Amino acid sequence: MQPRRGRCVRPSLPEKESKHFMKAILPSPIHVKEIRIPDEFITRFGNELKNVATVTVPDGCVWEMELKKCDENVFFCNKWQEFVEYYSIGYGCYLSFKYEGNSKFSVIIFDATSVEICYPFKTPSSNGEPKTKYPSPRKRSKVETSESPGKKVKSMSTDASTRAEDAAKEFNTNNPYFCSKITIRKYVYVPSDFAQKYLKLNVPIKLQNSHGEQWEVLCIVHDSRSSSMLISKGFAKFESDNNLSHGDYCVFELIKKKPVVLKVTMFRAVDYCD
Repeated sequence: MQPRRGRCVRPSLPEKESKHFMKAILPSPIHVKEIRIPDEFITRFGNELKNVATVTVPDGCVWEMELKKCDENVFFCNKWQEFVEYYSIGYGCYLSFKYEGNSKFSVIIFDATSVEICYPFKTPSSNGEPKTKYPSPRKRSKVETSESPGKKVKSMSTDASTRAEDAAKEFNTNNPYFCSKITIRKYVYVPSDFAQKYLKLNVPIKLQNSHGEQWEVLCIVHDSRSSSMLISKGFAKFESDNNLSHGDYCVFELIKKKPVVLKVTMFRAVDYCD
């Protein structure tokens, strides 16, 4: 009679609470002055936080920031604006925070292309004043990439694209505007009502990003049965230069009629990942 084999049962390990959280910088003036710490993190560690927190950056700098409490919300503030300006943190950037305990944090900063930034550091100059140098970029990407023939495509979930669409739909302005999704094709759709009122075929228009940089593009007919158009010629360069990917959404806002200038507010799916 063969002995029965017993099942190997591994003891369950206690779950460790995550001490990491991420923050995307959105097109909001509030993020320049302060940024909110996620609710779930506050639920777990809020009772450990003091009125002042320290944030350590990979360049060795340690920043002391006031923690402002407003109802159930907690914000990094006070030195936050100086911190943002020093590291040139803008819309599309991502910050990965790790809580070290005792109101101390470390942070890694990613730019709009999801690559860790080149941190500035100070060295003495000939006149005794500190000057800023920039080391070679460290290619640590937050977003996994997969190879396709000839180019890299960001792996992005449908949920992230849907959240980007929802954010774009909340955009509001007194100027005429329309919203379109970025697809794998090198053009963007313009609804017939907007195209009929403000655009003309084969007449150059300008697309302007949030930094004031402009790209010249042309519109072509989308459907002869309607007045809808496609922004086609020149759009591929605009898309590439502004790191737009399939699944992103853009709002095109008319800010000038002669010649036509459309200010483009971008809602990248990468900014809405879990």
